[in-house]
Amino acid sequence: MTSNQENTVKTTDFEQSTTVAAPPDSIFYFLADVQNVPQYLPTVKSAQPQAGERIRTQGQAGDRSYDSDGHFRVNKEARRLEWGSDGENDYNGWMEVQGDGAQSQVKVHIHFAPQPEMAQRMAERSPGHSFESAMNEGIAKTLESIKRICEGKGGKEEIEANK
Repeated sequence: MTSNQENTVKTTDFEQSTTVAAPPDSIFYFLADVQNVPQYLPTVKSAQPQAGERIRTQGQAGDRSYDSDGHFRVNKEARRLEWGSDGENDYNGWMEVQGDGAQSQVKVHIHFAPQPEMAQRMAERSPGHSFESAMNEGIAKTLESIKRICEGKGGKEEIEANK
């Protein structure tokens, strides 16, 4: 990063989707269960539901451990999850499951404005050596994990730095 970039917070939105050979309701109910979050999110090691629409997650992102509180909202009618962090980084997102029958589309959208130091650390660990490539890799691994689990073809995809 240049000295100008070091003093600003990078704000970026990311969106990816995948097709899963499984009924949308079964995918959605798997994703909506807080206890299942560590099975499909690459950096999450533990997720506990809290009072109301609250969640506590713990995990490892590269060489940094985290313990984070935030919201986790489930809209069953729209098959949509929404989440966000209470921390210093502006982080939130949503996931939707659409489809009929045995094929479904899972779409993830993330908004993230990390502190400059965090964006720099993420860039250093990513294959493309950028904040954007690190975020895209995490989303791709999440979607691949969901696909593998819901199609009965395996488990969670890890990010290399977290293995």
